[in-house]
Amino acid sequence: RCWTPLLPPFRPLSSSIDLQGAFAQLSKRGFAGHHLDETLRQLTATTSRILNIERVSLWGLSAQGENLECINLYELSRDRHSSGVTLRAVRYPEYFRALQKGEPIVADDAMKHPSTQEFSRDYLLLNGISAVINSPIHADGELQGVLCIERVGPHSAWTSVQRLFAHAVASLVSQALLQNQLLSVKEELRGANQLRRALFESARDAILISDAHTGNILEANPQAEKLFGRPLQQLLGVQPNDVVHYHGESMDIRDLCKRLARTSGVESVHSEMLARDGKRIPIEIRSEVVQLEQGKKIVQGVFRLLDRDNG
Repeated sequence: RCWTPLLPPFRPLSSSIDLQGAFAQLSKRGFAGHHLDETLRQLTATTSRILNIERVSLWGLSAQGENLECINLYELSRDRHSSGVTLRAVRYPEYFRALQKGEPIVADDAMKHPSTQEFSRDYLLLNGISAVINSPIHADGELQGVLCIERVGPHSAWTSVQRLFAHAVASLVSQALLQNQLLSVKEELRGANQLRRALFESARDAILISDAHTGNILEANPQAEKLFGRPLQQLLGVQPNDVVHYHGESMDIRDLCKRLARTSGVESVHSEMLARDGKRIPIEIRSEVVQLEQGKKIVQGVFRLLDRDNG
């Protein structure tokens, strides 16, 4: 079942005095929801009521620019939303050429306007449409679709206020599209970060992430806390008596991280770690230097315990 926003009656937009207040009202309502489809439904319905226009619709342009598909059509007299109609460039070439120019198409008499007259038989007459404003919708500099404001009944000239308002609504739709894209990217990044965090924390080997220049530990997984016998907060401020025997040398972990940073690519060596009870534990250390933005480098050190007999 389609959801219809509960909107109170609006005073139709009739003069430039109303424009600023109406746009503020539309902006507030248009972005009330967090989902793009709900936002677009609110925008079409509210625009129709403010302008007192029977039909307001949003259309999405296909990637190849060959089709326009109706995303949402609001009909004022029926208080109804619908979607799904497709317009093809091969059938309406003049309109699609005009749309690609990126300028609004304002037709006071849609049956006679050169960019819209080819819709006469199978769209305009079918729906009783006499006049239209078609405002292009852009996002990231690319044409994404069009906002259609369609008068049903006797045609008359569009006012400058109506034209400005149509342009403002199209801008709001562009903002909604960009906002939705940003949210999608954030969700993808959040999902990827959560996956990396899960893999990092569930790894069977101890992992230290350190600053390549200072050797300061930036992050450690639970296995590293267990191996070095210190909680994360103490590893971040690692003490000199946390010793690893690296290539026969005894050095604290911070110095080891700085040493690993001098290697190029990935290096794997067998060494020993001095446990709290004084025993030496054989380990394999695999290090990798990672280049970040602005020249910063970090070192990922993986410490794997070895079987003394088989290592």
